Amino acid sequence: MPSDRPTVLLVDDEPSVLAALQRGLRREGLELRTADRAASAVACLEREAIDLVITDHRMPGPSGIELLALVRARWPATGRILLSGHTGGIPAEALANAQPSAVLGKPWDDVELRTAIRDALGRE
Repeated sequence: MPSDRPTVLLVDDEPSVLAALQRGLRREGLELRTADRAASAVACLEREAIDLVITDHRMPGPSGIELLALVRARWPATGRILLSGHTGGIPAEALANAQPSAVLGKPWDDVELRTAIRDALGRE
């Protein structure tokens, strides 16, 4: 039976970061999926409807910003949030192509992350 809860895909190459995100979002009424790189994330997006992608910027292979640009092109209704420990080094053109609704630093603030998720999903 399909869930009426929003499905959020978490993408990071560090298992400890994925675990921390899952712990922090466990009680938010979300269906959570995880991927350890952009290719795995795309496979998940092709398999099921994803409402929001939250990705790290620096990963092996395509970066998080490149992943979000692809998500915007192929799944434009899917929300996009970027996490990065290096938010100042992201080229403006790349941000314009990906159009994330939020760019949050790592480590992130849980309240700020939850607010960004609610905003991206259009929830109160």
